[in-house]
Amino acid sequence: MSFQRRNVENTPKKRSPIIRIIVLFIWIIIILFIVKYIWYSNFKNNPLITEEVNISVKSWEKYSDIWKLLNLNETYFKIYKKYNLVEELKVWNYLIPQNSNITEILEALQKPIFQTQNITLLEWWNIFDIDEALTNKWFIKKWEYIQYAENPEKIAALTEFFPFLEWVSTLEWYLYPDTYTVDPALFAINKFVIFQLETFETKVYNKLFKNSDISNTNFQSVINLASIVEKEEKITANKKTVAWILKKRLLENWFIGADITVCYPYRLTANQCKLVVSKYIRDKNEYNTRTKIGLPKTPIWNPSYETIEATLNHKETPYYYYLHNTKWQIYYAKDNAGHVYNKNNFMRK
Repeated sequence: MSFQRRNVENTPKKRSPIIRIIVLFIWIIIILFIVKYIWYSNFKNNPLITEEVNISVKSWEKYSDIWKLLNLNETYFKIYKKYNLVEELKVWNYLIPQNSNITEILEALQKPIFQTQNITLLEWWNIFDIDEALTNKWFIKKWEYIQYAENPEKIAALTEFFPFLEWVSTLEWYLYPDTYTVDPALFAINKFVIFQLETFETKVYNKLFKNSDISNTNFQSVINLASIVEKEEKITANKKTVAWILKKRLLENWFIGADITVCYPYRLTANQCKLVVSKYIRDKNEYNTRTKIGLPKTPIWNPSYETIEATLNHKETPYYYYLHNTKWQIYYAKDNAGHVYNKNNFMRK
């Protein structure tokens, strides 16, 4: 009896199915935790960008906008944020080092730097070109600059400080083309526009118009014609002659006939206009000087000092026509017969 009792006592007890399931479940959790830990460690340490990146965060931007700018999947940020405290994104400039992982990117976005950039606005740009340039640099949202430049209330407020803006319907005329130094993080359209107007006032208005007897109407006509000359002739030495040719056409009730006036009503940049100018060349509107006698309703570009001065102080010649060859050499003619001759012999050279 005692032998049988000992044998029973020494027989291992079988675990119940429930206990075995619990143990298995615990092991699965442990393994998953280890795998997740290894994956997350690799995730945190894996470089996401290969080059150094400068970022200027605007007031409307969120982290999701930054990931788009960096060409990264927002999932990275969502995973990191789930396990880590992420500080609020602030408006400023930031420098993200090359080979940065998710942790280093977010740390860099908490260390603002002071940084300025130069932006060059070209003479033959209009407000649509400027808006595109500022948008491409992430200074503004698309169309924001255009809306400001055409806002009657903004123009009226600015007229108090810049009297030459009286009676204008757009700031197109006075947004002076130049190189401007700005801080992307602190960029504000109103301040930038004032900077442009001050530059126009200093470099153009005070030198050419302030102490002259030119009326406000004539002043605006000079700027309007200069905006056409700006695009019609690139060479400074030729601008006074071209300005006189266009003036004569205007005074004698000819069509000015400048192709570059065709596109403005369609709110196109200079590059966009090149592609479609032939499509709109016969359209009748307040800008197209091929179908309308007189100046366009408003200037179509922001002319430089040299072009405005050349328009104001034109060079009188007997010519009524001009054209350029492929190398931008100019050929003048006194009459249509001479113009046709130049077309046939020089235009494609």
